[in-house]
Amino acid sequence: MSKLLFYHLFIFFTMNYTHPEIEHRELCQQRDKEFLALYHPTLDALLERGMPESKARRAAVDFTLANGHPHYHVTHERAYRCVCQLLQAQDKRGAGSRTYRSHEAMNIAKSRLRMQMWYEITDRVRQLMKGGVSIENAIDHVLEHCRASRFFISPATAITKICPHARVRALR
Repeated sequence: MSKLLFYHLFIFFTMNYTHPEIEHRELCQQRDKEFLALYHPTLDALLERGMPESKARRAAVDFTLANGHPHYHVTHERAYRCVCQLLQAQDKRGAGSRTYRSHEAMNIAKSRLRMQMWYEITDRVRQLMKGGVSIENAIDHVLEHCRASRFFISPATAITKICPHARVRALR
């Protein structure tokens, strides 16, 4: 009987628990799909206009990065931690300040683009909280319904990670 109970508990926890690395990988794949959904039509349009392929690929990457409005591909738990830390840091420093704790203290990537994403999410959450929404509900709303102002990845990441078939040498 205890083996059967153990088996059912094992199945329950393995089916309902998503490992953070797996969840992160899935979110990155969703981001990549959103990127490619805008990238390919842009590339096709540039190629139809007679632009050389290497220049068209680079122009399509640049256009997609600047003009895409993807979802925020972060988990609720990660967003909650980062937003709370940024809100607390802003309360200490004053409204409108962009000088928060170091990225190491907040466990946020050092990337300038990544920090811009967290500032944007925090600003949207703060606006919803001013309307009386709880922080958890505000984060849920922002992650599920709001679109980012851009793709928060560098051109190099877009080229090497999202468009691996493209020759990096030709895109420089």
